[in-house]
Amino acid sequence: MPVRISAATRRALIAATAAFFAISPAHAQGSDDPSRLVAIMESYAAALRASNVEQLVALYSPNGVFIRDNMPAVAGREALRAAYRETFSTLKVDLPITVQEVEVSGDMAWLRATSAGRVKVLASGRESNDAFNLMVVFRREGGAWKIRSYIYAPSRPGAGPVN
Repeated sequence: MPVRISAATRRALIAATAAFFAISPAHAQGSDDPSRLVAIMESYAAALRASNVEQLVALYSPNGVFIRDNMPAVAGREALRAAYRETFSTLKVDLPITVQEVEVSGDMAWLRATSAGRVKVLASGRESNDAFNLMVVFRREGGAWKIRSYIYAPSRPGAGPVN
């Protein structure tokens, strides 16, 4: 036999359910919307273009890892600062990023992207068109997505200088 629920009880149950979903961890953390990760990569590309070390480091988790082509991996914020300072002391980088795919699973996510643009060697003034494949792993920490590991490799070896 069906149980009859009064209108007042029904409203209270609906309100309680709505309140639960409004304060649940998944909702409070910005859900699993992949557009947030795309926005982080847009911020990353802008910081590269501006040679902004602190903005780049802020995108990483405290134990974030940057794995570069033909160089040792660096881990942790101080090592990241040093690596980006070294990069910007020798190069001017303008490499827009195009996200190819994103997957979110709980507090972990990854994306695959490409990056193509210009790189200028500051000492010589030589510029080249370069392209890279990127793999970025994210971890949600304190409700915010942070880069846990950033890995890149050239996708067009030997592209060389622009004439």
